[in-house]
Amino acid sequence: MDHHSFSQGRPQQRLFQEMSTQDVAPGARYDFWVSDVVRTFSVDSPDDLQRKDFRARVTSLATRTGEMHYAESDGISAHLTSHTIRNAEFDELALMLMLDGQVQCTYERGEPTTIGKGGFFLLDGSCPTSLRFSRHTLVQLDLSRPLLKSLFPGVVPAPDVINAALANSRLAGLLRDHLRQFPKMAMGLDPIEQQGLLNASESFALATIEAAFSTSLQGTERSSAGLFAAAQRYIKRHLAVPELNPDAVAVAIGCSRSTLYRLFDDKELSVQGYIRELRLQQFLHLLQQENRALPIQSLALRCGLYDWPNVSRLFRQRFGMSPREARAATKR
Repeated sequence: MDHHSFSQGRPQQRLFQEMSTQDVAPGARYDFWVSDVVRTFSVDSPDDLQRKDFRARVTSLATRTGEMHYAESDGISAHLTSHTIRNAEFDELALMLMLDGQVQCTYERGEPTTIGKGGFFLLDGSCPTSLRFSRHTLVQLDLSRPLLKSLFPGVVPAPDVINAALANSRLAGLLRDHLRQFPKMAMGLDPIEQQGLLNASESFALATIEAAFSTSLQGTERSSAGLFAAAQRYIKRHLAVPELNPDAVAVAIGCSRSTLYRLFDDKELSVQGYIRELRLQQFLHLLQQENRALPIQSLALRCGLYDWPNVSRLFRQRFGMSPREARAATKR
């Protein structure tokens, strides 16, 4: 079978593919699925039924920086242990939507929780986790860890806390309806539109998580949480301004520069690093979306990226390819 093996990481260029056990001999299907599809997790040895036959298929939309999957699979159990996390070559972070079946999810030192049809759960590759799936159907959407961290004024809540917040979120229903349309909605799209779908889905998921916690933030705009949120909003709205820097942000939200630094330090972020991350993310998005007649450096300027040699170096460090390669990969 000619396919990309996700157990080896993300593809070097955009792809939209389907993988299935259908063309594999029944007795070899479980091993094929575990070796070619499952990534990072250690998986239980097959039971008698799995050894005789195992049926699964997955439709995937993926790039070097993101993934979205629709999967149907027989029951399977997988585990993230401290050992597998230490030796992992990939930082797993994904939001899962159960479309059918159920999963028993157990986080380290936590009680088992069962997520059924219509439920969300966060898969965080930095947290030891055990997952026991029945026969199931799900959608998996990978998330950017830096962007998830930027949503919270302190430490990112534990996965079970995020799960509980999503269960009570008024936006979760809209996100659920959106994700349910994958992969059918993607099949009729051209590559640029598929990339737009992937980006929009991640943004929608992060916005839903952020909104799920907004009601729990107490105090006024002068609180630390309020100031951090105000700083985020200001930065996002002024990325194209070349003078955007910590001093400008502090003045705009009405706090001292030292207070601003402390707000971001509490998140294990730097102000300039956060600005740079958002600018690079926006630049990548424009490379994948915009009219290809526009010069690449013109797109960089739209994001407030003016020092071109430095921009190209930072882009390669962040995404593992040059801006020109990013545009070419989407074009294929």
